[in-house]
Amino acid sequence: MDNIKKLKGYVGHIKINEEGKIEESSNIDYPSKLVDIIKFNLKKGNEEAKELGFNKINGFAMFGSGKSLTFMKGLCIIVDNEKADWQDLFTYYTYNKTFIITGVVLVILSILLFYYGLLTSVFDFMAPEPRIYIPTILLLIGVIFLALSKSTFSYRLE
Repeated sequence: MDNIKKLKGYVGHIKINEEGKIEESSNIDYPSKLVDIIKFNLKKGNEEAKELGFNKINGFAMFGSGKSLTFMKGLCIIVDNEKADWQDLFTYYTYNKTFIITGVVLVILSILLFYYGLLTSVFDFMAPEPRIYIPTILLLIGVIFLALSKSTFSYRLE
């Protein structure tokens, strides 16, 4: 939760559970009133989402003249509009799990191929280049996937 406070324009946050009870609150004067507002907006948003053919909403943002709030995955963050970096704020909420899994699998596969290609005689029939190039390319692609798992692309894809 310390990463939240590093966001540009951070004012405070509230973490709530599935029942709507406050688990954690920081720098908020009246957290119970804010939780009531969040519950009301979730209820209305889910009703509108069902009318439009969606199952539910994942989150919402409310923009005010001086401060705004965002809510997703049980975490409400309040920011100062003048200082806030909205790109950074929205990417804070999301990790793209598909990118993480793909990246981890490719990195592990590349490490195994490096091991088999350089330290065992499994790939001796191949020339030295494919034993090094293929795992290197897989490692680079895996690292790129891991880097993209938390980026502007990940929250736009969800």
